[in-house]
Amino acid sequence: MFLTARHSVANFYPVEVSGWDASELFFVEKSELEWEEDAGKQVVLHRMLREGAHIFVRLIQSFSSERSHPVPYKTHYVGSTADGHWQFRLLPVGPRVERQELNGASGSKRFGDPN
Repeated sequence: MFLTARHSVANFYPVEVSGWDASELFFVEKSELEWEEDAGKQVVLHRMLREGAHIFVRLIQSFSSERSHPVPYKTHYVGSTADGHWQFRLLPVGPRVERQELNGASGSKRFGDPN
């Protein structure tokens, strides 16, 4: 029996990240999104974010004249880099269901936690 080693390949994409930092100041920063099949999506920023902060990530498409739409993510602090930047894992954020919808009444959906 032959066992094959599975090598996870990381892909890097230029992105624009926006949101509110740990000091509650709005920021927009260009970065690089690292997307690895096993580890998921990560981004390195020049500022610290609160744990679980919501940010928006927009792919910077150099091959297209159309702007991509920002996608919301929840952040999880991973660590700091050797050069003093902050690394975060990005977790998907889906529409939050209003309590009225849970009871059968119609309501609006917002982005955020499913609670």
